[in-house]
Amino acid sequence: MENNALVSWILAIVGSLFVAVLAVRAFGHWAKKEWGALITHTVGGAVVAFFVFSSNQAVTILKSVGSKIATVFTG
Repeated sequence: MENNALVSWILAIVGSLFVAVLAVRAFGHWAKKEWGALITHTVGGAVVAFFVFSSNQAVTILKSVGSKIATVFTG
């Protein structure tokens, strides 16, 4: 994966927008006392934030998991 300045800039913008939307939604769930939805959004947001801000590590983890799954089915 190429890691140039444009890609870093785009990931920073997208990541910041994602965090802003997640914060607004989390506040709404907190205000309505929807604890299950709040926890689900928080965990999901943490996973997506990891993929956005640590994309190289995320790709490495997905490749590792995919190869382990492939070995289960192929023997």
